Amino acid sequence: MERSVYITSPSRLHFTLIDLNGELGRVDGGMGVALNEPSLALRVTHVDSEVENPPAVIPVLEHIRRGFKTEHHYKIEILKALPHHVGLGSRTQLSLCVAKAISVLEDRNFTTFELAKLVSRGGTSGIGTAAFDRGGFILDGGHLFRSGRASAGVKHSFMPSSASKVPPPPVIFQHPLPEDWYFVTAIPEVKRGAHGTEEIEIFRRYCPVRASEVERLCRIILMRVLPSVIERDIYTFGESLSKIQQIGFKRIEVELQHSIIKSLFDFFASHALGYGMSSFGPATYGLVRGEKEARELAQHTSELLAERQIKASVFYSSTNNKGSVVIYSG
Repeated sequence: MERSVYITSPSRLHFTLIDLNGELGRVDGGMGVALNEPSLALRVTHVDSEVENPPAVIPVLEHIRRGFKTEHHYKIEILKALPHHVGLGSRTQLSLCVAKAISVLEDRNFTTFELAKLVSRGGTSGIGTAAFDRGGFILDGGHLFRSGRASAGVKHSFMPSSASKVPPPPVIFQHPLPEDWYFVTAIPEVKRGAHGTEEIEIFRRYCPVRASEVERLCRIILMRVLPSVIERDIYTFGESLSKIQQIGFKRIEVELQHSIIKSLFDFFASHALGYGMSSFGPATYGLVRGEKEARELAQHTSELLAERQIKASVFYSSTNNKGSVVIYSG
């Protein structure tokens, strides 16, 4: 009998990296949120012989076969895809979905953390891994750092997740957001967010960032963002996201973008409760309360981009507060 797993996982907005200074012996740290839409959906089926699979999953399968020590064959169907290199965390979600589905089919009881290590995700930010695990608002604690001294589990240089081999960072705080908090996200069809060698070079060129900026950012996170999540204070939460866009490494990420990102910031500053850019963009978001307000803001955002003759996809979503979902058949 054919055995298969259907699995879905959320996308994520990555609000900011926190500490790319490293003076205290720790780097990275991340803050973000899991979204219901867009989402990723896969079907993974155990088959008797090798089949042709989507190119994006081939490296993941190689990691899994080595890690699981298995020679079994699997057919992977991407039923609903996430756009690549736009700031939604597509690579992490795809890797974890494939790894989780195969672990179920192989009767392996791996945690999300163990699967992320297996497929080499979470080497800088842990937001995608935590979003897959159980969603919500997420704050992670970064990695141990010893400049120039390579050792297991310790970073020795400033690197993005794609080039970092350390395990995912610890999750310090993970909490659901209210169901009526909506993120309106615009993805203009401009240069995709930095990745690969370009992303590595940006980290090398701009790090370390000034300690004073890291300290300012940490104060906003500790004294504004986290209390606003607990107290369900959307106004302080949104204002804090807007402030973060001009601090630390996030400021650098924003400065490297197409001018339409600044235009979207200006627009969301007048029409939303807070705004920002996810990761290296170009995904740009505005925060509102209520689905009606989200639908209207999405429409107005589409009209703005059309006026500027910028092709874009615009959507809105509440927070995914549960993470990935697995359905086994067989």
